[in-house]
Amino acid sequence: MTAPGFDEPILRRLSPGAADPILVADFQSMSMAPRLSEMLAETIPGRPVFQIDPVDALSGSRLYAALPELAAACADEFRRSGAAAGQLLVVGHCSASALSLRVADLLAAELPVTAVLVQPALVADELVTEKFAEYLGKFGPAGRPCPDLDGDPEQVVSAMEQLFRDEITALAASRNLGSSMGAFADLLVWYRGWLAFLLACRNDRALEQAVGRAAVTVLSDAPSEIAIPGLDRAGYQVCELPPQPGGPVSPELAKLVAAYVDTL
Repeated sequence: MTAPGFDEPILRRLSPGAADPILVADFQSMSMAPRLSEMLAETIPGRPVFQIDPVDALSGSRLYAALPELAAACADEFRRSGAAAGQLLVVGHCSASALSLRVADLLAAELPVTAVLVQPALVADELVTEKFAEYLGKFGPAGRPCPDLDGDPEQVVSAMEQLFRDEITALAASRNLGSSMGAFADLLVWYRGWLAFLLACRNDRALEQAVGRAAVTVLSDAPSEIAIPGLDRAGYQVCELPPQPGGPVSPELAKLVAAYVDTL
């Protein structure tokens, strides 16, 4: 069942189980590599694993949703799943960490919750503009500026999408391809949904007001660089990981996360 206002569900159940559920906020990279949620579902038997997918939720008719709304929709879907029993873990990978913190905070009022942030990355203006330029450059010279991120968020996302469409049209015309929008449709929707989610994370200025109920653990290969908005350093545990490669989640990282989960 989808949350009100979204064409796609934010939460998907990946594996069966009766208690101690695990929610994993992650996203599909631009590759066929499995996601962290999928690898954990395979390596942690007997516990229900759910995948939180905000990018899919923002890839339909809904252009934008604030992070608290995404978190509330996810929490509501989890409550309706019937799995809200036992010790809950909400795992957030990379840029999805801010969403996982909000989800954990909402559900911690009802059951014991630990947020596990894996290689967390807080989203600032630079990341949004860099990703916009990177994606725009796939269709031509990345010379057009990113729309003003302080504008109305839905209009910002709409403007980004229109710039992508303009570049695709120009690319097709330069190569006498006719209308090629259909060939790029899935890619365009993914770019738009991912940028909309990054914008929601960037706009979540009140994150420090949302955290604090759930226990928080950070798994990072750069522990000295970690800072969680709204929490004193004494308010969360940091576990150091061995150096990790960039790009898609590696099976080795998934095994490290699974091993940590087994200790809880």
